[in-house]
Amino acid sequence: QPGGQQGLQQGGQQVREQFKQSVIEVASFLHQVRTESERVNEASAKIRKPEPIPQSSSLMARRTGSGSVYPVASPFEENSNVGICMLFPPLDETQVFTIDLEQFFTRCPITECVTSVRWAENVRGEPRKKTPTKKDDGRTTMRFNHCCFVSITLPSGFQHISVKVFKTGRLQTAGCLNGQMSLEACKVVGQCLQKIVDDGKTETVIRGNGPPELLYQLAFDAPYNVRLEKQSIMGVFDLGFKEKGFTVDMEELRMLLSHPDNSDRISRVHLPKSDKDCKVNRFQGLGVYVNKEWLKHGVNHVYCNIFPTGKCTVTAANSLPQAGEVAEVISKLIIDLFVQCRKRGVNTAPSKRARKR
Repeated sequence: QPGGQQGLQQGGQQVREQFKQSVIEVASFLHQVRTESERVNEASAKIRKPEPIPQSSSLMARRTGSGSVYPVASPFEENSNVGICMLFPPLDETQVFTIDLEQFFTRCPITECVTSVRWAENVRGEPRKKTPTKKDDGRTTMRFNHCCFVSITLPSGFQHISVKVFKTGRLQTAGCLNGQMSLEACKVVGQCLQKIVDDGKTETVIRGNGPPELLYQLAFDAPYNVRLEKQSIMGVFDLGFKEKGFTVDMEELRMLLSHPDNSDRISRVHLPKSDKDCKVNRFQGLGVYVNKEWLKHGVNHVYCNIFPTGKCTVTAANSLPQAGEVAEVISKLIIDLFVQCRKRGVNTAPSKRARKR
């Protein structure tokens, strides 16, 4: 009986540890998605200019009663991706393997692709950011040791990619433009594991309930077993209002989108409140949740920001087809409401043709 109780305690402790690790990974993923979303929104609201939209020469162009040609939306363009990859192959629930983060940090090779590795307060290589400094109370700004941060430059030359390596074998990317880039960055981490097991040291970097041969093989096969499990896609599209000399009347648009007639497509309209840093005032955006029932690839409501210039951002879509669907739903809905929610630009006078009509 004492042995059985000890076994139950160990099993319960293992379950708690796995649950804790899962919570950490989910929180890290959501935090990174939020960070990337804010970056994309700020760039779309202030820095990035709308892309030129092809002008239609067709005589059958859709026009308003005053003669204005309806805008044409641009397609969705992905420009940020937060990916979750897995190093280990699909395993049974009884097989539990982990990465020794201390061993990984100590032995990870610094190469042309891997510029630096950080674990807790320790750094190897040349980090892009400043190393952590101690606060007055003795704490550090980077005190977490639940993952390793690997800074990567891809063979294509794309820089400033960061990959978090968790001990469960999961990898989380930041700074990638698309899912393929996230996968390539995670394969670089797999290649690091492959080099570690052949560095001549006896200490294993993979831990688990298996023979040493299996642990070696898991590390050696890591570059081939890496797979993209989940991704959060962020990107932009343009409604084309600015190209026609108009901006979006945000208050009118909010009332139109909140109307019950649009409840099948719009789950909720979110009007951000100003925060202490006035970021919302700078963005001046209106947020909407597109109903998942309206999307063919929808498993959840997807958030979309709409700005007065007609620029829109999609945040946290599960796939590229889903992001494209969201852009299509929003574009069609708002352009159909063009007459009601348009507002002529400050420095744009009505055309002569419009005045004659």
